[in-house]
Amino acid sequence: MKFGKTFESHLTVEWREQYMRYGDLKHMIRRGLEDAPSTILAEEYAIQSYYRAFEERFLMECQLELTRVDNFFLEKLMEAKRKHGHLKLQLLAFSRAPGYTGSEVSMLSQQGSNPSQGSKYQARNLTAPKKTMTHGQLSTAYCEFYLSLVLIQNYQTLNETGFRKICKKFDKNLRTTSAGSWFENNVEDAVFTDSRFLQRMIREVEDLYTTHLAGGNRQLAMAKLRVPPLGKPSSPTMVFQAGFALGMLLMLFLGTAISYWKRPPSAVNTATFMSLYRGPLTWVIFNLYMAANVAGWQRAGVNHILIFEIDPRNHMQPARYLEIASIFGILWTLSMLGFLHHRAMHLNDPFVFPLALILIMTGLLVMPLPILDLKARWWTIKLLGRVITAPLHYVGFADFWMGDQLNSLVNCLVDHYIMVRFFVVCWLRREQSSQCFHLDVIVVPIVRCLPAWFRFAQCLRRFRDSGSKSVSYLFNAGKYSMSFLVVLFDTLRQRSEGRHGSPFSNPYTWLFLVSSMAATIYGYLWDVLRDFGLFQIMDGPGIFLRQQLVYPQAFYYFVIVENFCLRWLWAVEFGIFYNNLIAPYNLRTITSIAEITRRFIWNYVRLENEHLYNCGRFRATRDIHLAQLNPRQQRMLESMMDESDGVSNRRKPEARDHLSKEYF
Repeated sequence: MKFGKTFESHLTVEWREQYMRYGDLKHMIRRGLEDAPSTILAEEYAIQSYYRAFEERFLMECQLELTRVDNFFLEKLMEAKRKHGHLKLQLLAFSRAPGYTGSEVSMLSQQGSNPSQGSKYQARNLTAPKKTMTHGQLSTAYCEFYLSLVLIQNYQTLNETGFRKICKKFDKNLRTTSAGSWFENNVEDAVFTDSRFLQRMIREVEDLYTTHLAGGNRQLAMAKLRVPPLGKPSSPTMVFQAGFALGMLLMLFLGTAISYWKRPPSAVNTATFMSLYRGPLTWVIFNLYMAANVAGWQRAGVNHILIFEIDPRNHMQPARYLEIASIFGILWTLSMLGFLHHRAMHLNDPFVFPLALILIMTGLLVMPLPILDLKARWWTIKLLGRVITAPLHYVGFADFWMGDQLNSLVNCLVDHYIMVRFFVVCWLRREQSSQCFHLDVIVVPIVRCLPAWFRFAQCLRRFRDSGSKSVSYLFNAGKYSMSFLVVLFDTLRQRSEGRHGSPFSNPYTWLFLVSSMAATIYGYLWDVLRDFGLFQIMDGPGIFLRQQLVYPQAFYYFVIVENFCLRWLWAVEFGIFYNNLIAPYNLRTITSIAEITRRFIWNYVRLENEHLYNCGRFRATRDIHLAQLNPRQQRMLESMMDESDGVSNRRKPEARDHLSKEYF
């Protein structure tokens, strides 16, 4: 991979504007060479004058970039210094709280003080602050702080490498050594390249965490603190398990297809069969797509871990997604085979198989056992809970992303409702299965509106949290409100079908068509303009795209066309349905899979746009929120940080008692 792409994929998204502009400097070199006077037409003096002037401009730009990087690095370093002091005060307060098993002597001696001084300090019997952080809160805070230090360290490395690469490129293209000399004289002695203080702070955090929060177990402390690199390959065991499960799924799927062809369900049960198995199939395909999404993000360098605010030390690899999807797919195929061959098993009721399938899949999702990645399953359940209760709390990127996924799973949600109604109402009462699939004009429309309502409420909450400053949230809410009109007119159209001679003599049909077209155009424009950030360039080689791209250009043109076609698939479905070209249950299956396929491709570009521009203003990096210090507290922290022991002010230990209680 070229360094330019490596640089883009490894930078911290929210600091994008603070990195050295490697791409712009590279473009400047290219333009400088293109605009150089011809060696045939121009005189030697003119050529040398041009290159001297260009070299001066280039080095001046490099100096400006260096100054900007230095200033930002100092700002983040001072911020980290203040946080470090704050956390050490919290750790000190925690050590004095009742029930602490360690000793203040160990904390002081770790920082270079002797035990006698620690004993004197302990003998003062200082009163602990009323509000102290718990062990779990301190552990989380130190992990987040350690991550922020790693990000600053990454900022150092990327910028230093960027300056070295661009200077080397300049010297190579202009056959000079001036840029290399400038690098040695300026960058190597710059503030941001001095990593001694940052390394010392990192080691101190590791030592403090090991001693006071990990019980002296350094291996455990490092497992909690250290962050694996983005795109770390899956273990061979995980890959083998995923491949084995996928192979079994493919063989069983082939066997199921042959069984359905040779021994299809009875004509009475065909529609019921398709409706009951379509919902679980959608979840299987969705999980397979998620495996492909995560693998694609990692390959392209899109940092989905920080964007979703997932624990970077413990997250699912693509192979794990693939394994889970394959396991659910195996259960789905086995259930279908049981339904198709129930008579060979001497079972009169084939519907026990879809019932067993949904119970097992639900049990595997909520079962509190350490299988199928328990933490990821609970994260998903909690995320769904946050989506459902959207108006009551702040909306993060993962919240709105999950809401958008649910909007593409509307048919799946309806299928699961119909499945529940079938087993509760019809199956237990031994009624005809077809009676359970008649038009439900109350619950089904509500289920269809729920995902749109979740996103509508999230947009309103985002508007409120923004201080009513960004009307784009209201426009986004308007997009989802169009779904309410579509569902309303579609329901009224279906209820009044028997009262009109043809579909187009029904006024609700026209209202449904108009509202659907308006919602489709609205949604498509929002996708390509806002979610994808395209159509920023209106001429030239990258027409209809934007300046920064992660994927090949052809992929974006494919996305523009694909999104347009699949968003208008409802119109094709409408025409096919009224001309009876395909059975309704087969048509619904095709459109359901097509919609989650559209969302699968949407995920690639939406995450990439967030990675490049942080366009949704969602935090991609997490900070420890600190209380505002008054000047006296600030001076006290600075004096503590300047001392060699780093934790306690041995000359004035009583001074810490004067910190206001809100600081703790």
